[in-house]
Amino acid sequence: MILNALYVIFICLVTTLGTLFLIRSKDAPPGPYPWPIFGNLKLIRKLSQKFGGQHVAFMKLNQQYNSDVIKLWLGSSSVYVVGGFESIQKILRDDNYDARPWTEFVKVRNMGIKKGITMTDGPEWKAVRGWLVRSLRNLGFGREEMCNRISEELEILIDGLKRQGDKPVRIKSMIAPAVINGLWTLVTGKRIDDKRRLMHFLNIMERRAQAFDITGGILSVYPWLRHIAPKACGYEVLVTLNNELKAFLMESIEEHKKNYVKGSEKDLIDMFLTEMHLGDVFDAEFDDDQLLMILVDLFIAGSQTTTVTLDFLFLWMTVNQDAQAKLQDELDTVVGNRLPDLSDRPKLPFTEAVLTESQRLRLVTPIIGPRRSLKEASLNGYRIPKGATILMNTYSVHADSNIFEDPLSFRPERFIQNNVYTPSKKLILFGGGHRRCPGETVAKSEVFLLFAGIMKNFKLLPACDSDLLDINPQPGLTISPKPYEVLLVKR
Repeated sequence: MILNALYVIFICLVTTLGTLFLIRSKDAPPGPYPWPIFGNLKLIRKLSQKFGGQHVAFMKLNQQYNSDVIKLWLGSSSVYVVGGFESIQKILRDDNYDARPWTEFVKVRNMGIKKGITMTDGPEWKAVRGWLVRSLRNLGFGREEMCNRISEELEILIDGLKRQGDKPVRIKSMIAPAVINGLWTLVTGKRIDDKRRLMHFLNIMERRAQAFDITGGILSVYPWLRHIAPKACGYEVLVTLNNELKAFLMESIEEHKKNYVKGSEKDLIDMFLTEMHLGDVFDAEFDDDQLLMILVDLFIAGSQTTTVTLDFLFLWMTVNQDAQAKLQDELDTVVGNRLPDLSDRPKLPFTEAVLTESQRLRLVTPIIGPRRSLKEASLNGYRIPKGATILMNTYSVHADSNIFEDPLSFRPERFIQNNVYTPSKKLILFGGGHRRCPGETVAKSEVFLLFAGIMKNFKLLPACDSDLLDINPQPGLTISPKPYEVLLVKR
């Protein structure tokens, strides 16, 4: 009797939930009807697996429903997915969408600390972000001091690559230390010279990037699973990674506190400690938690993204030998026998075009998000309720045949007119609005110097003559190339 009663209750619950899900107001965006309890989770996973990532799956759904705005259900939570250049720009330019959702997944990602510059919002976020931008500028962010640091890392990297001889290498594992040390020096004032310590840090960052997709994975859909199946839902591994990352960063923070001398600030941590001593100047909390989350945000955004962007670039060069030869001819003509410098950039239109085309096709973060609406609004005639979660799919712009001819092909020449590098105004590579990436300048500089420096010194070949490298990305919190090996031939 009890089992029968429970069964009837379950059927009634499923039916009721199903009815509620299927009720769609006239001003709601279109989208697939959700299953009770699970929503559209199964469909999204199926399409992501079929097309190679959520960014492509979302674009296909936008096309299917002939709408730049669609509504999806992840379990019992709704998400508004926005594609198309004009629609994305409406979100980026509107202060109403500057906020972030504070879901269970975001809480875990942020170690339960609502601080930092990536997953927070409000007056404190604005104050801390403003302080960070000013501090990075004072440290030479985007100027000669920073470029000298990157050039030093480049020289170390080239020496290491030359010692590889004729052995096939996974170039990503070689460039990652250079990228992380360039940022680490800016933040802490010195390199990570201990190889084991450096590899440990890189390993933590790599595992974090592959742990979840942009929607937060199963933990975001069913947050209660962390209590009954912490391992299966990914909660356990993320907490473990958080503890490892926190311990690693706090070690440097504590070392700085011991050696801190006011007026002798040499790096970002020193400058933050000065702010702590000043007190509540910017109406924000400048405490250990804030510093920790700023560092977490900087290294997640600055190291992993830059490394993977370079990994895609070297993959394209290996697959497209004609483009590689043309790029190297340009570097030889302009740069000569020295290493490239930022002053060379205006004279290297094809190199710039290669950088842009690679990111257009394989932007490491093709989905901008998540955002939260601060009040009820209208987008393309559809009602966006207060507190709604919004994701923006830049891939839908970069793969739009109405904007880019033959969009799925690697054609750097599309960005050159009359021998001048001319990027499209419809590229969205670093976000926009108040949340535009604050590290854009250093990311562009680091990618250019490391990429041009390696291409000036080496020819990249497939590890085997018959080896056809897979250019399709593997999904994760960011997309990345599938592991590949190349031969580096000294030029």
